[in-house]
Amino acid sequence: MTVSRVIENKLAFNQITDLVIARCLSPMGVGYAQKVRFINRFDLIEKLLLQTKEFKSVLQERLPFPDQNYLDIGPWLYKARIEGVWLLEEELHQVRLTVQTFLHIAKFLRERNGLYPNLEALMEGLLINDLVIRRIDKILEPEGKLKANASPELSKLSQKINEKESEIRRKTQKLFDKYQDLGYLADNIGVSIREGRMVLPVLAEHKRHVNGFMHDESQTGQTVYIEPTDCFDLNNFLRELQMAYRRERERILLETTDQLRPEIPELEKNQLRLGLFDFVRAKALLAIEMKADMPILSRHPGINYLQAYHPLLKMNHDRQGLKTVPLSVSLSKDSHIMVISGPNAGGKSVCLKTIGLLQFMLQCGFLIPCDAASELGIFKDIMVDIGDEQSIENDLSTYSSHLLSMKNFTEFADAKTLFLIDEFGTGTDPQFGGPLAEAILHHLTRKKAFGVVTTHFSNLKNFANHTPGLLNACMLFDHEALQPLYILETGKPGSSYAFELAVKSGLNQQIINYAKNKVGDKQRKVEELLVELEREKQHVNELRIRFTEKEEKSEAMLLKYETLTNKFEAEKKQLLKKAKEEALALVAEANSKIEATIREIKQEQASSEVQRKARTLVKDEIQQLKEAVGEATEVIQSKTEGILSLGNIQVGDMVRVIGQETPVKVIELQKNKAVVGMGDLRSTVALQKLEKFSSDQEQVVKRLAPKGIDFNAKMQHFSSELNVIGTRGEEALKQLDDYLDDALILGIKQVRIVHGKGYGILRKLVRNSLKLNKRVETFQDEHVELGGDGVTIVTLKV
Repeated sequence: MTVSRVIENKLAFNQITDLVIARCLSPMGVGYAQKVRFINRFDLIEKLLLQTKEFKSVLQERLPFPDQNYLDIGPWLYKARIEGVWLLEEELHQVRLTVQTFLHIAKFLRERNGLYPNLEALMEGLLINDLVIRRIDKILEPEGKLKANASPELSKLSQKINEKESEIRRKTQKLFDKYQDLGYLADNIGVSIREGRMVLPVLAEHKRHVNGFMHDESQTGQTVYIEPTDCFDLNNFLRELQMAYRRERERILLETTDQLRPEIPELEKNQLRLGLFDFVRAKALLAIEMKADMPILSRHPGINYLQAYHPLLKMNHDRQGLKTVPLSVSLSKDSHIMVISGPNAGGKSVCLKTIGLLQFMLQCGFLIPCDAASELGIFKDIMVDIGDEQSIENDLSTYSSHLLSMKNFTEFADAKTLFLIDEFGTGTDPQFGGPLAEAILHHLTRKKAFGVVTTHFSNLKNFANHTPGLLNACMLFDHEALQPLYILETGKPGSSYAFELAVKSGLNQQIINYAKNKVGDKQRKVEELLVELEREKQHVNELRIRFTEKEEKSEAMLLKYETLTNKFEAEKKQLLKKAKEEALALVAEANSKIEATIREIKQEQASSEVQRKARTLVKDEIQQLKEAVGEATEVIQSKTEGILSLGNIQVGDMVRVIGQETPVKVIELQKNKAVVGMGDLRSTVALQKLEKFSSDQEQVVKRLAPKGIDFNAKMQHFSSELNVIGTRGEEALKQLDDYLDDALILGIKQVRIVHGKGYGILRKLVRNSLKLNKRVETFQDEHVELGGDGVTIVTLKV
């Protein structure tokens, strides 16, 4: 086993290749997966990653990429190389299917107009034509059988064979009916075929009564199968026709094979490239399952993982419904070696293996499960010392095997090397193993090598704390539950929590106390200090999180209060003005009626009854005036209460977007945002943009809503994407203008305009119109994987 294979097994990369092999469609794809090796060429790594990324996009978009008939025709091509040898129908059929698949792939990529350049590059240097298919189609049916008219001679022979078989069948059936009437034949058995000839099932006791040649007998011996003498000549003639047919068939197959022989080198190239497509497809399928992506590549060594996962651990946890904690870690020129400490079973080794496996996968051309913003450099080599390499045959102990690895590390590691050491310094007396490990680490630091080591040794933690280029890190631990959190934190060492874990495991307290007394005061104080620091830092982090949440909430409430106060004052003034105008109008109307009544009394010198009615009329007018003023006051108070109730929006409240009148219901609250709904529609809106009103004011809001606009209908039928592909320029601009009007009315912030690429004419018209539109805040290209410059993302001033 080579060194690279040893590293693959230690990092579990062999399990990754097994997963790829399981997703291959052909032996050729499997062959490529088995030949994967660690590479350190930047351009090659980038090309392999882009191929997989493009294929991942094809699969995620469910495009019809050909995935049938990835057949291994290598044995048939090898056979066809030999002069005088012909391929059988099934073998030719497989060759045809394979070439058809390759042509379908070429057509698929050609129709995408350069959308997948790295996949198209796999077709470079290949001759793509359907000559082989046309030659095979001349002689084979679509299902792979030889055509009856593959040649004029074969067509004649086929017709004669059919005619002769029909004649023999009629003759035999006539004899069958005759002997059956005589009782010579076995019941429930019809005319049978033996050695390609029609025979009669004759009872053994009557075999002397039927003239002919006996071909076979039943297992019991009670039935014998006899070819009647009357059919000898007919069957012999049929046999001659069949032999002639076979000779013609072989001639046709030989001729076709001879025609294919010059194409064999090109067919072999196509088959290998088909296997490569299969392999890239398998990698893309695995990337989708692992939620893998392509990070930013750097030509210089370095690591900056963001939200990375160990792929095997993540997939296993996903199957079990368990949560996997992501890893974020960085190594640079200034901090190129990380020393990870912490409790046993706290995740140190998993962290180290994750870094090693992801880097190895990346430099083998695999997408890795991490955030796409991660940035990774290319290393010339990876060195690994994980696990026990003791060997009885080679008289190699555990510590000796570690020392042998350290010898190789110190001799061959340089500034372009990534080394990984698990449980650094263990395997011998800690009094000597610790200083030796420190010396090795010092040597590797001077060589500027990149690396990650895990350890429990305090001297290595102290060395990392005071040495430039080294960085301490620890796995966080829950002090109350005494459980690891599997979170890596850089900048400080971690405690091993040996005594705390011993207490949790139920070990006798006297034994633990005895052990504590054996530990030196200095060492014990260091461990206790680390534990206390960890506890205090965790408490400070919790306080910081709570403070941040309260600060954000206070700022949001203050902003909302200021907005509501301004709105309240404005609406209050407006309502008071309106109520005053209505009251003045009522007073003026009442004065007019009273003055008219007084004039009537004076003119008619009214009686006491008329005067009484006048007084009653005046009282009614005064009462109506009071009621009108009171109603206006109630409207102002109701409106004021509705406005003042906006400060505490809860789930279930009826609200509206500021500047709009359509009522919506609060479905869910998310920090500074709310999910609101209207019918089956859902939208997320910032809380500061919402106004709340009570259920009593809901009818008032509906009366105040603008007439002629059906907001419900518009919202239900509105799409966040406008497709103008194939539309004439003038019509496209009109659709765009109407569409932006609707988006603004409904309060939509961002929309997509699909105009395609083509010659760029429609795109230019659309973007010129957007530049002149004062309602547009910004616009930009869509992400390259979602359409690139064929789609424009428009942000509106809502």
